[in-house]
Amino acid sequence: MKSKISIVIPAYNEEQRLPKTLQALKSFVADERAEWEITEVLVVNDGSTDQTADVVQEYSRAFSLVRLISLSPNQGKGAAVHAGFKESTGDFILVADADMATPWEELFKLFPSTAKSDMVMGSRGLVHSHIERRQHWIRQNMGKTFNKILKLLVGLPYQDTQCGFKLLRNDTVFRSEILPRLQVQRFAWDVELIVLLLRRNKIVTEVPIRWRHQDHSHVHIVHDSLEMLWTVIKLKLRLR
Repeated sequence: MKSKISIVIPAYNEEQRLPKTLQALKSFVADERAEWEITEVLVVNDGSTDQTADVVQEYSRAFSLVRLISLSPNQGKGAAVHAGFKESTGDFILVADADMATPWEELFKLFPSTAKSDMVMGSRGLVHSHIERRQHWIRQNMGKTFNKILKLLVGLPYQDTQCGFKLLRNDTVFRSEILPRLQVQRFAWDVELIVLLLRRNKIVTEVPIRWRHQDHSHVHIVHDSLEMLWTVIKLKLRLR
């Protein structure tokens, strides 16, 4: 029996990038898979002020797997992901960024690892990761610094916790013991998720992926980095 995969795409002011992303996903879904199938695509509109919701509604007419979930007002990427988690019905949930920095085909690399892992994270920091277009050197260095801080504060051994391409087992333990405890609404939501999974003796692994930096990031390099750091500190204190 094929495993069912729900895709969750958090979106904030993505009217320009979503059409290309959804069109590529529609073509990707059309091909038959032996082990898994994508059964729903949940686009969570996080209080966008542009036409993101209209774009999703328009695509849902021709791409029946697409469903719009709307939050109002803007609540943050973590809140959008959590909303998608709650509505997901698949055996697995793929969280993917709206900019398609990671091509959909990279799911082929993640899925085999679900045989032994409860969450498989696409990683830009491994030896065999293929970065087609890198971020500005300031963003690269801040990302590396953030990962070092994570290792010091919460002991996470991973090279890249922030890549927006993660495949999660949507089992009973996740839905009953982890999902209700997720609180981080903005950045570093994935750090909280990883920590809670590990505390339930779940296995989290990294897989090298192909990735290409996309322009027009919504992340403010200084303000949001400081917010992420403060969030991780509060998370450590809360889970002590």
